[in-house]
Amino acid sequence: MIADRLASLGTLVAGVAHEINNPITYVLGNLGDLDRLVGAMREAILTYRGSTTPDVIASAETKIFQAGGLEVLDEILSDAQEGAVRIRDLVRDLLLLSRVTEQASTPVNVHEILDSSLRLVAKQLAARAVLVRDYRATRKVAGDRARLAQVFMNLITNAMQACTPPDPPRHSIVVRTQNTDAGIELEIQDSGNGIPEEIQHEIFTPFFTTKDLGEGTGLGLYISRRIIEQHGGSISFRCPPSGGTIFRVHLPECGVPPPHPPQEG
Repeated sequence: MIADRLASLGTLVAGVAHEINNPITYVLGNLGDLDRLVGAMREAILTYRGSTTPDVIASAETKIFQAGGLEVLDEILSDAQEGAVRIRDLVRDLLLLSRVTEQASTPVNVHEILDSSLRLVAKQLAARAVLVRDYRATRKVAGDRARLAQVFMNLITNAMQACTPPDPPRHSIVVRTQNTDAGIELEIQDSGNGIPEEIQHEIFTPFFTTKDLGEGTGLGLYISRRIIEQHGGSISFRCPPSGGTIFRVHLPECGVPPPHPPQEG
């Protein structure tokens, strides 16, 4: 059964993820320190320019230039930080995969979580699409704020990546909510190219991804579905004839107990 295989995989990846998590924490911390050091070096060089003879300055800057220059150092730092963040995010996804039954449930306002997620990607989103908010839901849901934020961020990021960044942006991303009979419905709609019909049945399959190597683990939508189901809700998608993709999330109103986690087979 798929559930048995994933249970075994979860045990394995939990151990691997914990082993990776500690050193990557050190790497990220050291990169932050190095970034601050580079800033101090740059400031020191500017100071030397005002207090040291031109020949000494020229000699020092020649050595820096021969080593690649501060600009190259900035690029190296940026690449290293991006790589470390990717590893950190992979560890996070692996840990979520191995702890799919754990969650802390409190009354939450989905609009607050959505707005927080949208603020984190505001700059990248503005370069790709026009954002439209259509908030109509008035109910709170019972859930784990951090895990719901993980779901919403994943859906928003996927919507952004579906929109090729023209200049000026011609795409749109619509985030809408409304009340339903038993809770709320949330939709995230993009005007991108949609999902090819031949792979639509695999979208929620673990480790399936259409992204380039190194850009995705194929766990985002699988974990998102598990999180939403643990909250007693459901997640689905459709590609309308007009283009793009709409992901729809149903969540029960606060006070409605979630069902037992679904069995897979």
